[in-house]
Amino acid sequence: MKITVVGRQMNVYDEMKDLIERNFSGEGDATVTLSCKHNEKNLEITISAANTLFRSEVGADSFRTALDEAVDAIERQIRRNKTRVARRLRTGGLEVI
Repeated sequence: MKITVVGRQMNVYDEMKDLIERNFSGEGDATVTLSCKHNEKNLEITISAANTLFRSEVGADSFRTALDEAVDAIERQIRRNKTRVARRLRTGGLEVI
């Protein structure tokens, strides 16, 4: 997985980059944007895989907490998408939305 880490008006240290890279594996491209606004740490994750976008934006007291919450949200989205695709295949074909 190609991971791009961006810091908006801040520096992202190698320690944080390593933590982010450990949370992602597989195919696709991920963009992680870190910013700090009004003493709140904001983390935004956008993943592009198999022509599908998954996105999460979380604000928390620390980047580690925000990363955990954002990864959980992305995992829920992936699970929901996988279930929806499997259900469409069981009903006899893909429907156009």
